[in-house]
Amino acid sequence: MNTTELIELLKSVEFGASGRPREISISINFDSEEMFFPNPKLNIVGTGDGVAGAELTLELTGEVWMEVAE
Repeated sequence: MNTTELIELLKSVEFGASGRPREISISINFDSEEMFFPNPKLNIVGTGDGVAGAELTLELTGEVWMEVAE
């Protein structure tokens, strides 16, 4: 994915129903491992317009390089 594709993806859900910009969260669980996504694909898996602010949930998929910390 390049930056233009990312911008287009994010622009498609930039604002919630309230008109406020969405906050982005990406969650990766590290259990003493480092993860590197050399060519990730981002998918929109959820959107919301909660009381605390608009939100956007992304799914990160693709090849993953893992390195276990010593």
